[in-house]
Amino acid sequence: MRPLWLGLTVALVLGLLMLAWWGWQRGGLALLQLGLGTC
Repeated sequence: MRPLWLGLTVALVLGLLMLAWWGWQRGGLALLQLGLGTC
């Protein structure tokens, strides 16, 4: 039972990290430029 939960937790964390990295690649730079432009 513990290895199952460990595997699910690792998969969830990796999934979130990949999603965050993909989101950064897609819109992170645009948001950064927008933030610098409005400063």
